[in-house]
Amino acid sequence: MDEIKTALEKPDASENHNKYFVPIIELFHVNGEQKRNIDLELTRHFPERLIERILLVAPPEADSGMFEFDTAKRGRYWNFPPYGLGIIASHLRLEGISVQIVNLNHVVLKACNLAKSKVEFDFDKVWKNELAREIKVLEPDIVGITCMFSQSHTSAVRVCNEIKRLRPNLPIAIGGVHITNCFVEDVTVNSFLDDFKTCDFLFPYESELAFKKFIKIVNQEMPSNELAQICFNSSDPKLYLPNNILPEENEINIIPAHDLMDSTELASYGTIGSFYCFTPQDTRFSTVLMNRGCRAQCTFCSVRNFNGVGVRHRSVQSIIDELLILRNEYQIGHIMWLDDDFLHDRKKTLQLFSEMVKQNVGITWDCTNGVIASSCTDEIIEAAAESGCLGLNIGVESGNPDILRKIKKPGNVNTFLKAAEVLRKHEKINTRVFLIIGFPGETKSMMLDTVNLAMAMDLDWYNITIYQPLPNTPMFETMVQDGLIDDVSFENIRYSSGPYGKIRQKAERNLFVSDSLDEIWFRMNYYLNFERLYKIESPVKLHQQFKYVQNIAYLVACDDAFAMYFCGYMQKKVLGNIDKGLTDRLEDCLLSSVYWRTRFDEFNLSLDHLKEAQFPGVK
Repeated sequence: MDEIKTALEKPDASENHNKYFVPIIELFHVNGEQKRNIDLELTRHFPERLIERILLVAPPEADSGMFEFDTAKRGRYWNFPPYGLGIIASHLRLEGISVQIVNLNHVVLKACNLAKSKVEFDFDKVWKNELAREIKVLEPDIVGITCMFSQSHTSAVRVCNEIKRLRPNLPIAIGGVHITNCFVEDVTVNSFLDDFKTCDFLFPYESELAFKKFIKIVNQEMPSNELAQICFNSSDPKLYLPNNILPEENEINIIPAHDLMDSTELASYGTIGSFYCFTPQDTRFSTVLMNRGCRAQCTFCSVRNFNGVGVRHRSVQSIIDELLILRNEYQIGHIMWLDDDFLHDRKKTLQLFSEMVKQNVGITWDCTNGVIASSCTDEIIEAAAESGCLGLNIGVESGNPDILRKIKKPGNVNTFLKAAEVLRKHEKINTRVFLIIGFPGETKSMMLDTVNLAMAMDLDWYNITIYQPLPNTPMFETMVQDGLIDDVSFENIRYSSGPYGKIRQKAERNLFVSDSLDEIWFRMNYYLNFERLYKIESPVKLHQQFKYVQNIAYLVACDDAFAMYFCGYMQKKVLGNIDKGLTDRLEDCLLSSVYWRTRFDEFNLSLDHLKEAQFPGVK
């Protein structure tokens, strides 16, 4: 473990926004002439000035170049419901709009699963055919596309281009977290707009109300000078109306259109969340959002810039209603909360947990996105366990006080230790920790503080990632100002915890990652996760970690020799014997890989330990 030791002023209304390399006019207020120009632009796209049918599209999570057939065949890629599109669809239905959702990510994963061989599976052909079919059936007046994550950038671009190839005059609107982050950031906006040149309208931030208002204005039910939160991307020059229409608490009590989201079969072809191995194999999964926003101000995170300051809450009754719909109409047995600050409001959280028990909701749940450590009190966690919590992540990131202050983490070392003390009391909740290494200015000594804190917390697993700058975050902007970032390739902006970045982590890391950080990550992963398996004594935790490590070794990272070795150890502890097929796989791996043979020698591991079912130094 020793090795671990040119921003411009904002222009006035209607002036050219010079931060962009392409001509964009920002309109904070629309005067008479500008209103006429906007009306002309809307009429150009919608000659009949009528929107009656809308197709909403979730693109494949990644493009064909990143997609791995064998991984998808094992069902290991994420397959989330397009929750944001579901919310928009519910809003549109209330306005009498005919709407359909096509989840191309699910379409691709399902087709891969059903394919008999890699030869007969054509990634691009699958999603293009389905997209063409949906457009032909619905004959939409506009297509709305979401792009939430960086790894979906190229995929979303290709979907836009394909729509224009099929229907050159069909307007396209796009929104989502990734769209917002890249559009508002100086370093990324130029290449971003160039990539999405076939997209006609951009809707940054939370856009369900802005999009609904846009439709009413196109349909001449509202005057065009009320347009807001939209960029006309295909006009010359481009027009940007930046006034944000943020949904208030009384406007977010809306249940998404689960009937349009393939809710019953998503978990059959992919994963939802990180705790699926603790549920019965045939469990149906879905997602629910309780709160929007986050109280924290972490400098590496874009949530605050996307959702705005503070946290807005749905009513408890609205959430219970959604849970009962999921259970009764779609037989959902487990949900992942999508919240970034799920435990924000103590009173509402306790009320929700109480109602889940009283109304016998009967759905287990997890917080894959993480919770804030200071909210993990005895009262909250006990109620969470009673209401069906199977697992949660907590955001720690670092064990060094200076780094915690620099990244504005809401908590300190004592906060994290207290939360861990509470969580250890509830063995049935599998508790994991987010850690990040490689922050700007972080030394090996600071990283060692993180290791020491993790050891002291003694929780179940540590999800360690190497810091990657994310556009539209304070830390990204600081790195630009300091000259650490000159330009960003969208091929290199990846969420390392995302479905493709996580599985192909080394390939997805960007230029800020050094070999030294890779080595530190490797050793932290071994000492904080795998080696600690030797010390488990609790029968509950032993069975939990057995399921988790077996999931890694057989499904998630089949070529990871550490996972195979420690899976064998856990099989011996729990089952009393070791799967010969696992031993054979490990033998093949070691025979074919000098890298893993070297690592095994370095950590005093041996294939013979599995063959003989004897592990040195372990009772």
